[in-house]
Amino acid sequence: MDVRSKAILEAAIKEYIKSGQPVSSKELSEKYDFGLKWASVRRELGKLTKEGYLDQLHTSGGRVPTDKGYQFFIGNTLDNVATSRRVINERYGGMANNLLTGELKNFVEDFSEETKALGVGRKGQQVYKSGLDELFDQIDLDTKTELSEIVRDFELLDKRMEDFASKMLKSLSAPEVFVGKSPITSSRNLSVILDTYDIDGNKILIAVVGPKRMDYDKNLRLFKLFRDYVDEE
Repeated sequence: MDVRSKAILEAAIKEYIKSGQPVSSKELSEKYDFGLKWASVRRELGKLTKEGYLDQLHTSGGRVPTDKGYQFFIGNTLDNVATSRRVINERYGGMANNLLTGELKNFVEDFSEETKALGVGRKGQQVYKSGLDELFDQIDLDTKTELSEIVRDFELLDKRMEDFASKMLKSLSAPEVFVGKSPITSSRNLSVILDTYDIDGNKILIAVVGPKRMDYDKNLRLFKLFRDYVDEE
């Protein structure tokens, strides 16, 4: 993908994540300086749609990201995540310390509040969950079936976290992101970020479960911050 197409795709996905509304070429042209006329931006969006990165639900409507588009966006976000210990100490010191000292229940509650999503943590045989209300506040559902799938995912989280942890031979070296189905969820309306930490001989599994249009940039930075904090101890 060339630089121009990449910039337009990233801008379209960022705008959709912020608003939850289909993004038009006119909107992008007004907000971003691509060095292109509106008609050229429209053609680029059409090209990205044909390539499977975006979808157009209605002929005259705007575009929304597909799973392929989200995966591309996430890959670029992971490549550009930068963190600093100063940020942890100033804003997230208490949360990071709870993770490091094994106060997982407190960590998960704060993590859920910060990410505006469902936070999950597993240590030993104990699983902590917080933020189902945060998840439902952020997600857009069209049918009762979609709602039932998410409720069932929540009910099965403890078992699935146990199964996932038992299959891992070693800790992850970086957060893993799943768009749609994941090792701990079945709903195609969700995205999951998973990471593991070895702390005092204990394997800690942390996950955030949110809508596909979750704030990947912020959430991945949080995971990177905590990993750096743990690694430096």
